[in-house]
Amino acid sequence: MEPIEIRSASGSKQAIHFGAKGRPLFGFYHPPKPGSWRAVGVVLCRPIGTDQTRSDRVYRHLAERLAAAGFACLRFDLFGTGDSGGDERTEGLVHAWLDDVALAVAELRARSGARTIALFGLRLGATLAFVHAAERGDVDALVLWSPWVSGAKFVDEVTKLHKLYLSVEPQMTAAFPSRADGEEALGLFLPRALIEDLSRIDLLRTARRPARRTLFIDGGNVAGRDALMSHLGELGAEPELRSHTGHKFLITISHGALLPDEVIDSIVGWLTDVYPATSESPRPEPRASGPAPAGERSIRIGAEQPLFGILTPADPRRARPGRPPILISNAGSVNRAGPHRLYVKMARRWAELGFDVLRIDLSGIGDSPVGPGARENLTYPPGALEDLDKAIRALGSERVIVVGLCSGGDYAFQLGAREPSVAGACMLNPRTFCVLDLAAVDSADDAPPSTPVGEVPRTLRRMADRGVDTLLVVSRNDPGVAYVDAHAGDAMRELASVSGFRRVDFGSADHTFTPIAAQERLNDVVMEHLLARY
Repeated sequence: MEPIEIRSASGSKQAIHFGAKGRPLFGFYHPPKPGSWRAVGVVLCRPIGTDQTRSDRVYRHLAERLAAAGFACLRFDLFGTGDSGGDERTEGLVHAWLDDVALAVAELRARSGARTIALFGLRLGATLAFVHAAERGDVDALVLWSPWVSGAKFVDEVTKLHKLYLSVEPQMTAAFPSRADGEEALGLFLPRALIEDLSRIDLLRTARRPARRTLFIDGGNVAGRDALMSHLGELGAEPELRSHTGHKFLITISHGALLPDEVIDSIVGWLTDVYPATSESPRPEPRASGPAPAGERSIRIGAEQPLFGILTPADPRRARPGRPPILISNAGSVNRAGPHRLYVKMARRWAELGFDVLRIDLSGIGDSPVGPGARENLTYPPGALEDLDKAIRALGSERVIVVGLCSGGDYAFQLGAREPSVAGACMLNPRTFCVLDLAAVDSADDAPPSTPVGEVPRTLRRMADRGVDTLLVVSRNDPGVAYVDAHAGDAMRELASVSGFRRVDFGSADHTFTPIAAQERLNDVVMEHLLARY
């Protein structure tokens, strides 16, 4: 299958699958800007968990700027994360991740013709890049952005943060207890075997030089920084330390995060100083995209202002003629994988049950380019409803089911109320709910335009009367529905008797269903609803 190319003012990129048999990986290849080739490929190694979610935009911008400066880049999701195959319960995952970096290096060399390779990583991605570089011995440059010097320290920190988060809502802990065979880390499950393998990582015990030269970016949060700098020097890795404070994007919800431009510019500047432009041209070999997990296909919708999405096709053994496909819209400004990779898990499970499922990025979110003169990374981007209309048409079905969490739930409500082709709307903790003109909202910080709160139950009733099968899943005290309940409680309660409308109160789960047990129950609730009706 040919790679899907996405062009924008920031350059071009190709959505690709690659990897070993039974271990498909997903990534984006960013070819170097014509005429500026430096004969160097840069592999961008992703972190995991919330660090991966919140740094997605940073990785994309870094790859785009490096490509504009003449580097070939490949950013990819580790196995069991993002849009790659597998899950966190895979045995030997740390060893698989290190092999993934090797596969990414080989893929980048084949696609670009680059002889020289540099590795970049943030947090655990930096740690894995370091370990792999030391194992292979031929990495020329290594860029480490706030690496975890110790894998045990990483495990200790992320599990403590999870427990601290749950301590604020003790009822959530009681309602959704953790599994006994591992630990949780803010939506990520860490099996005991994975914890043991991570805990064996200690960069200070590395005996081989990881690279000929190293840039160490310290955001002020690296325990063991000085010891690692000293160790790199002893190994002959020519370490250079640069201190930046551009880490707020890792502790801020996605739509409120600012790009750490100072850090990105520092990394690009360092690499361009090290590697001058050449007079030669890249000599890539023609290369198709490899097998994808669950038979997934990357989708480009439109040409001039394309949308990017991933289609998970129905298992043909379970598919039924006339069954509507499912469209999943972004939750806030999180990309198509969803918070805690929730959308990926949902899409693949629903496809196993016989549904085609399309996860898309709205304009300016994830890998869908922002429109001319518009701002990216908005919870409610202008033109979002038009984007969703395009996606519905691209599915090529007379009827479609729309699913979304947070702002995605708002869009499911919107489309169910106005779009004749919508057969079903699954709203998961809709964020504002009573907003009927979401297209006018241009910032998550703006007060969205509202209508009388009583219009919400009336609209839901009209949807049901029109034949739109409606599922509303709400966590206790989640602000969107709680506001409607407080002001139109009688009308909302009356909906319980309306055929075609179903409400599931989800107890003490948080807005994005962070506990693993909450994620699994949510998937079960929606799956059972879909199978009962389609």
